Amino acid sequence: MTESRRRPKAYSTSPLLVSLWSRRFRLRLSVVLLLALTSTACTGKHSRVTVQNEEPDTGPRVASTVQMNDPHAAAQLLSGFYAVENNMWRWTAGKFSVQLRTPLAAPNGATLTLSLTIPDVVVQKLKNIKVTASINGMELKSQQYDTAGPYTLSADVPASLLTGESLKADFTVDKTMRPDGDARDLGVIANSVAISPK
Repeated sequence: MTESRRRPKAYSTSPLLVSLWSRRFRLRLSVVLLLALTSTACTGKHSRVTVQNEEPDTGPRVASTVQMNDPHAAAQLLSGFYAVENNMWRWTAGKFSVQLRTPLAAPNGATLTLSLTIPDVVVQKLKNIKVTASINGMELKSQQYDTAGPYTLSADVPASLLTGESLKADFTVDKTMRPDGDARDLGVIANSVAISPK
């Protein structure tokens, strides 16, 4: 064998192959860089993004009717209410207050309504009981009860007291009782409180 046969054959690279290879390399490099930038952008920015609703969440809206067994309205029971019993009603103390949404259109005033129950035990121990409703320190109505049963205390509210988005309705009971073995001073059983335009 001659020397020329032993030498490896030199391959010539055509410009077309170089061009295709470099295009392929550039395409792969571009894809890798794009993926790297995308993953960096995803991990870096999403932790700082906050979603905003069209209307800001200001918490639960104040209702114009409060059912004593409604857990969503419990925050409106400002003072003087004991825990829910029988998943329906609450005992009150001698003074109790509720926050209610003010009626939007009430040029003629509104009606404040307390749905209550006077149990037999209250009548037996106290003979009679008087409940008074007021708003902003203005007494609206007093009602005396001397027999057991369900009642509705309705009081007229003048339009002059219906200012602001909500109001505080206050109730007082002239006498309370303390059952044997119970440390609570009990007034009446409240079922609901509401205000509605006339």
